[in-house]
Amino acid sequence: MNHCIKRIKWEEILPIWEKDLWPNRKSEITPTSAMCLSGKWKITENSTPEFIEQVYDLKNMEFSPTFWGYIIGDDLIGVNSGHMCLESQYRSRGLFVYPEYRGLGIGTKLLQKTMAQGYSEKAILSWSYPRETSWKSYHRAGYITTNNLYNFDFKKDEETNTFNTKCFFEFLKT
Repeated sequence: MNHCIKRIKWEEILPIWEKDLWPNRKSEITPTSAMCLSGKWKITENSTPEFIEQVYDLKNMEFSPTFWGYIIGDDLIGVNSGHMCLESQYRSRGLFVYPEYRGLGIGTKLLQKTMAQGYSEKAILSWSYPRETSWKSYHRAGYITTNNLYNFDFKKDEETNTFNTKCFFEFLKT
């Protein structure tokens, strides 16, 4: 059976996001997000940084998103998207693979495709806010947790044709 990752349309990814990824979401699901990587932090008594407020900028909504689908035969079984943000940052957003196909590396492949798109758009880094249950896919794709440190790379390793990407993650509890 044929397997491939291809660009899909907003109209194809939206039903999966609405029904399967964010079924109880109250806010509107849009093609891009105003969410920014940076946020407001405070230093706790034991000198640990603590995230206190998410920052949003509507200018992020002006960038064109790219939607990716993982297809087996004629079935769309996994999706992800990405879009540029301010400061040449590329956001990976909306990773979802149907449960019966999880554990096969499909999420990792979708993330790598999204990272490659960011690289082609001249992003300096790729970032996301994955759910804790998706962390293994992000890790296998090359993302690392960096807490609040602004210490990123977005470099292609020419020998292995892979990306060495450091990203910020804020895990969302599901």
